[in-house]
This record gives sequence, C-alpha cells and structure tokens, in this order.
Amino acid sequence: MLAELSFVLPTSSGDEIRGDLRYSRGGTGLPVLLLCHGFTAHKDWGPFPHIGCRFAELGFASIIFNFSHNGMGPDFRRFTEREKFSKNTIGKELEDVRSVVDALGDGRLGEGIIDAARTGILGHSRGGGVAILSARLDPRLKGVAAWSSVATFHRYTPRQKQVWEEQGFLPVTIRGSKTNLRYGIEVLRDLETNREQYDLPAAVKNLRVPLLLVHGSADVSVSPREPEELYAAADKSKTDYVLLEGAGHTFGAAHPYRGVNPTVDHVVDLTARWFHPFL
Repeated sequence: MLAELSFVLPTSSGDEIRGDLRYSRGGTGLPVLLLCHGFTAHKDWGPFPHIGCRFAELGFASIIFNFSHNGMGPDFRRFTEREKFSKNTIGKELEDVRSVVDALGDGRLGEGIIDAARTGILGHSRGGGVAILSARLDPRLKGVAAWSSVATFHRYTPRQKQVWEEQGFLPVTIRGSKTNLRYGIEVLRDLETNREQYDLPAAVKNLRVPLLLVHGSADVSVSPREPEELYAAADKSKTDYVLLEGAGHTFGAAHPYRGVNPTVDHVVDLTARWFHPFL
C-alpha cells in the first residue's frame, strides 16, 4: 500500500515549494527520486501523480513538486500566481531544487523514510535541462534522467527578444488553454547573464554522475536533435540514450490524465531499472 505526504517547503529566498512525497507504507531507508516538471506544467499535470505512484511501487520514494514560481496557486488547478510566473528564471528553479535536496539532507522532508545519500533527479522537457544542471552543480545528486529534454534554454527568436526588450515582457501562451501569462525582463536577463553557466551540452560533458536520456522520435515540441546533441557531448561510459519510435513529447499522455498509458509506464519502468544500480 502506498502512502502520500503533501508538503510545503521554504526556499532560501522565502518563497514556497509545494509537493508530494509518495512511498510504500512502512518503507524505510528508501532511495529518492525528484521529478522536475517542464514549462507551464505542474506536479498534478497529466500523468505526474501516476508516475509518482509508479516509482513508489518500484521501490523509490518519489517527490514531485511545483517550482516556486511556476504560477500555480495553492489549489493546484489554476495559474493564479501570475506575478511569480513572470519572474520564473532558470536560477530560481535551480534554487528550488537545492531547497528540496537541503530538506532531504537535514531531515525536514522524508525523515525515517528516505536515505538522502541515495538521491537521484529526473526532469521532463525544460525540467530535464534543470535536472541536468542541478546534477552538475550538486554532488548530493547521484544520477540524472532527462525525458524529452531541451538542449538549450535559449528558445526565443530575435523578434521575440526585441518585443521583450521594448515592452519589458514577453506574452506566454499555454497551448490548449485560454490562460494568458507573461515573462518579465528578468527572465531574459537571467538567460543572458548566465549563458555559460546554463550551457547544457557543457554541463553534460562535465557530469560526474550517470545520465539517462529518453526521447520520442515523433516529438514536435523538442526535436530529437536536442538529446542527440546532449548525447554527443556526454561521456558514453556512463550515459544511455533511449529513442522511442513514434512517441511524442509527453509519451502519449495528456492533461487531464485519462488512465494507464503503456508508453508512460514503459518509460517509468526503464528509468527505475536504470536508477536502481547506483541509488
């Protein structure tokens, strides 16, 4: 039987991270997997709760959390924190990951349940890039998996950046939603100022821990060329790349989640098998 513990953690900047810890009831000393959601997603998006449960069934304590500035309010269903979303830099997401890892290490999260010395991280899409950077920067993370991952955070055209500069913000549209959001100029400044630090192929090249890349051949949101670029930069002795023929960006899942998806379960199962030897 699975147990689920919802939590709220403060960041070093005083913001809040809301998430869910799932594990097999009665389990102790469990390895931990942190899951980072992607752009305009959240911890309850689509199959994420199912994924958290599946990892728990496979012997991990899973943690899926909302980045502090992802725009989701406490009801977890609506983008009500639009001002925070407008300031959601890569730097803030990296800080959020550190805050969760800190809480695991000092016992504020998962005490008596988890073994903080066996912590891995995985991310989807933009979250895959954040997971890779986090694993490069934080030696407490022992492995990283990136699903449908970007190879760069610089995804804006010259025209978009011109509008961004002129208006002081960039409109953000969520596909399939009427929600209108915006990115403030600080998001662009963060990318420009930290161009070298946020270089994902360079981060992969300098990873000290194992890396798993999983991507769909039919992904139209993030081209398979991007994980290929990451794999080309990686140490092949500790990197695995799995290309799923015919799979899309979310492996066939959508929001709301409408039941078991064999491709999602396959990705979770292969990721769990990959993590187990070193967590």
